[in-house]
Amino acid sequence: MHYLSHSYRRFLLALLIACLAVLAGCGAAASAGDAENTPRSLTHVLSPGQQVAITATDTLKLERVNDSRCRKGAVCVWKGYVSYSFSLLNKAGATDIVLSDSMPGGASSVSVNHLTFTLLDVDPATPPALHAVEPSYRVKVKITQGALPR
Repeated sequence: MHYLSHSYRRFLLALLIACLAVLAGCGAAASAGDAENTPRSLTHVLSPGQQVAITATDTLKLERVNDSRCRKGAVCVWKGYVSYSFSLLNKAGATDIVLSDSMPGGASSVSVNHLTFTLLDVDPATPPALHAVEPSYRVKVKITQGALPR
């Protein structure tokens, strides 16, 4: 059986360490690039009619709240749901977005282009009483920029 000389083993060890250093450097470069592509998130609380600029070219407006939930004290044949209708406004026009965590066929998160809109919290969380005045609705939405479609 052939044995490697001491100097040849040292050479191979040095070569292996150099290769690992190069690979580690490649990993660090890839991580730095990934950090630049990491999505950024902002959270906004809106009431009907309010709008907020979310990018240099995009504005989000809460158009209306559709609350068909069964009011406290009422007799209902179904539970109902609450949904939030938004408009994403930019130079291309308006895109309708509907968020709901209880609407049949609805979604609590929607992606449009490079933006993802996620319903975080709603106020009021429960339906108002049967003869109560219409509540002041507020919705908390997380907007993630730079999210790539999957």
